[in-house]
Amino acid sequence: MPSQKRLWNDTARYENALDQAVRFVARLSTLTREAIRQADEAVSGRNKTVRDNSAVAVQKKVSQLITETEHWNHVIKTMQSGKDVHLAENCKGSKLEIVAGTEHEFGQYLIDQSDGKFCEENPDRDAARASGMPFRGNVTGHKYIEKTTGEKTDPHYSLELTGGKSE
Repeated sequence: MPSQKRLWNDTARYENALDQAVRFVARLSTLTREAIRQADEAVSGRNKTVRDNSAVAVQKKVSQLITETEHWNHVIKTMQSGKDVHLAENCKGSKLEIVAGTEHEFGQYLIDQSDGKFCEENPDRDAARASGMPFRGNVTGHKYIEKTTGEKTDPHYSLELTGGKSE
């Protein structure tokens, strides 16, 4: 019975999170489609002026897409690398932006899929690898992102793939 009660409470807590996620994806989808339409015009416009203006418009839309997703990307990459999203040196600023933004309930849902604060007080990836100990850190967040995206990453090496930085 306690698990049913917990499930109900979780469902009630995040009842708007899915609506916010859908609105977020719809907004990103619209921006992407506008960029694609303008990119087509930048390539096949009837004259140089139309092509140049379309290229500038594509650049603006892509910049807008990057801006809209910058904090989300930072948090997801941090979780994917098994790092603590609650620490300033990892992505705390980005975490605070997504839980305070328009999609705050969706952002909080994502953050709640992570291990709690200070989960990195366990051995770091280099120490774990050197001693043969299992890697610890934000294991729950890493597994959630891996399961959700379908991308298998080893938290020992994911920071090495990005040049030592979580994007």
